[in-house]
Amino acid sequence: KAIQLSLLRSLGLSYPRARVINHPSLAVAAARDLRFPIVVKANIGGSGAGVVRYDSPDLLERAAEAATIDLGIDQTALVQEFVPARDGHITRVETLGGKFLYGIKVFTSGESFNLCPADICQTTDGVELARLACPIDAPRSGLQVEGYTPPDEVIDAVERIVRAAQIDVGGVEYIVDDRDGSLLYYDINALSNFVADAPRVVGFDPHARLVDFLEKEANKCATVTGYQFSAVG
Repeated sequence: KAIQLSLLRSLGLSYPRARVINHPSLAVAAARDLRFPIVVKANIGGSGAGVVRYDSPDLLERAAEAATIDLGIDQTALVQEFVPARDGHITRVETLGGKFLYGIKVFTSGESFNLCPADICQTTDGVELARLACPIDAPRSGLQVEGYTPPDEVIDAVERIVRAAQIDVGGVEYIVDDRDGSLLYYDINALSNFVADAPRVVGFDPHARLVDFLEKEANKCATVTGYQFSAVG
């Protein structure tokens, strides 16, 4: 996550203000000039793992004193401003081969940081999506989704991000700050869990396009002795 911020900065793209720390005792000082609430994000994680919100400096200080701040397996974390989402959703843009594939709005209650698109069980109009885990965790996740095509300037920015990161298939998430309307990129995913029941949500099956892409990449790498595969083509 720390490297993601460096990449976004190099591309001139906005992101939530953050500081990188490598010891829990540094969290309070790192948050001193940030706007609360803040979150502490473990540098290595997924599906919201290791993300904890603190609503005030006092709560953060108590956690630091109690040694309950977990920085994750590499003992590195972000102390980052929590951004209230305008209209209650974030937007995830999926890419394939460095190009826009589809976008979705993910609506959340704000109680969970797990916004994995494969874990979403309902459209915004209440239609249940086909996914085996949905009957178990739908009430807990409270997530809903709808297909969405972002503005051209966002698509251009996302394509620049994945090209710079050399990501063949992945997703970029952004949020619009409800306080001032600023658009902030906050997560870059080097792998993609496509949205559940994609044909119903976005109108086509991205897995089929992924297979087509992989076949083309395999043909590019064909040699007289067989096939060689590269993560970046």
